[in-house]
Parts: sequence; structure tokens; C-alpha cells
Amino acid sequence: MSDLTSDQVDAITHAWLDLSATSDLLNGDSPIDRHAWTEIGAATKDSVEELEKEFPFLLEEVDDER
Repeated sequence: MSDLTSDQVDAITHAWLDLSATSDLLNGDSPIDRHAWTEIGAATKDSVEELEKEFPFLLEEVDDER
């Protein structure tokens, strides 16, 4: 990880935290309230934008190898 910038590490960390929180909500025993969905939606949108900024290659079209 020494080749990554601190902003790149932050982007990966934030995305991982958002995925972890989403997984907890989706796999938990309690129903998910609208407020939680709103927060997760905003957080994941921010993470996608942060990842795209720090790793521009993510925006390139991926060839489908099927």
C-alpha cells in the first residue's frame, strides 16, 4: 500500500466502511428504517465519487469478456 496516496487510502477506507454498514443493515435482524437508507445512500454516493476521483480508471468502460 506504500504506492497509494493518503487520499486514495481514505477513499478505499470510506468505501469499505460504507459497504460494511450496508451489509450490517441488509443482514441484520431489524427492519431498515427510511432514515438509515437515506444515510447509506448518501454515503455510498459520496464514496463512489471519491473513488472515481482518486482512481480515474474506474470510469473507463470495461470490456465484457463473456
